[in-house]
Amino acid sequence: MSAKFPAVDADGHLEEVHINWKERVSEKYRDMAPKQRPASDSHLRLMLEGKPWPKPSGPGVGIGGPYRKSHPRREGMKDSKARLIDMDSEGIEVAVLFGGGLGGTIPALEDAALATELARARNTWVAEYCSENPARLKGTAVLPQQDTAAAVAELTRTVTELGFVGVSLLPNLRGRHIGDPYFFPLYEEAERLNIPICVHMFLGRYGSEATGTMRVDKFFYSHLFGHTFEQMIALAVVLGEGLLDRFPKLRFVFLESGAGWLPYWFYRLDEHYEVLGNQVPELKTMPSKLLQRGQLYFSCEADETEIPRVIETIGDDWIVFASDYSHFDSRFPGASQPIIENRRLSDSSKRKILNDNARRLYPL
Repeated sequence: MSAKFPAVDADGHLEEVHINWKERVSEKYRDMAPKQRPASDSHLRLMLEGKPWPKPSGPGVGIGGPYRKSHPRREGMKDSKARLIDMDSEGIEVAVLFGGGLGGTIPALEDAALATELARARNTWVAEYCSENPARLKGTAVLPQQDTAAAVAELTRTVTELGFVGVSLLPNLRGRHIGDPYFFPLYEEAERLNIPICVHMFLGRYGSEATGTMRVDKFFYSHLFGHTFEQMIALAVVLGEGLLDRFPKLRFVFLESGAGWLPYWFYRLDEHYEVLGNQVPELKTMPSKLLQRGQLYFSCEADETEIPRVIETIGDDWIVFASDYSHFDSRFPGASQPIIENRRLSDSSKRKILNDNARRLYPL
């Protein structure tokens, strides 16, 4: 790994299913704590509210297999010491960490009180994981999105007490998009705390299934378009509902869907603003012009062939590197190598994507 391009990983993952959550919640919730059980696909899944999470089969399936590509989970998803060794081998200075089975499930639960209890337990465990090296391991909060007041309180705790640097939100909360005023108190607090809203879809969550996935029962399709379609919708409503004007210091990052769709989507957003802009009165500026405010960021896949084209269209100040460590489609070792070796990218662009942009996005 070249020391010329040290990296900040804007989206790495943790594994949460191995934790004994029954020991980490209050007595009232111990019988409801998530447990691992074999699901219909014979794999261990978290059981919550009488259902396996994520969905193991059927419409909106949230887990795949068998995979053609071998994808053993790295031990660093559970063990922070092992994670730091992997980071050193990759030249990753800082890793911003997101959830997995439990983190992606909490916001979609039906029981708001249970979600609040589990969010607190989960976030506390992440802080313990990060305590091995708090300067290099940075947590993001999972919140009980079912209860705005509880979500705001937990967000405040995770940032002020635990040192978290962002908050992960499902872009589809039981059919409610993230431009809905329901979320405004949360955005106000995130803006006050100077942390970004990290838009991150998790597939196969009952009631909060990704757009289009209830029409298919193969993970090939769920994964193919579930992430990207939700990010496209999220960006559209953030802009169309005027969130950047309402919260002028708040930053959003759109994760785990690549960046190649951005030129097309901004073209389409601009076109609709020109002909139908009167229907979104809170949108007062051509969508593509809003990039210059520095409130919008997007993660890329390191081996995306369209990164140079994206830079030609929107510039190189808003794209961040994300390893997706260590999901089945992540690249390890050599997570950032395709960017470093991309001859169509200048050294300046490589440094921005791999490091500088993420340091502006997150309070690092």
